[in-house]
Amino acid sequence: MKRHNGAMRSSIAFLLVFTALLTFGCTTKNSSSQRIGFTGSSYGNHMDYKFTTFTGTESNSFKAQKGDIVTPTYNITLTKGKITIQLISPTGKILWKRDFTKSEQGLIQFTLDETGWYKFLVSGNASGGSFDLSWTVE
Repeated sequence: MKRHNGAMRSSIAFLLVFTALLTFGCTTKNSSSQRIGFTGSSYGNHMDYKFTTFTGTESNSFKAQKGDIVTPTYNITLTKGKITIQLISPTGKILWKRDFTKSEQGLIQFTLDETGWYKFLVSGNASGGSFDLSWTVE
């Protein structure tokens, strides 16, 4: 019986250490990302997230040809904080940047100057609410 208790204690100790490493070892003091109540998805040409608190960045990339027209449609609902949406070119140039401090919806069109992978970045700064961003490429 003593032998069995020793093995059990070792197993429990291992689980406690493992849990502590997972909980505290995966974060840093300088972490600039916070997600509380964060749910949603990013797939294809669509990003849709809801959150109680969001500080950080989500991204989604798409391939396009020079001369294509991209039309992003956005629906931002904010209860606090700020959301920023950016469209980044294949060479890293910011083609569009918009800060939202209140709820808003809309769309905009761009004719693309380069062939390659473009990226939408959606950043939150102590934000609460949701964002829905989708786009077409024609």
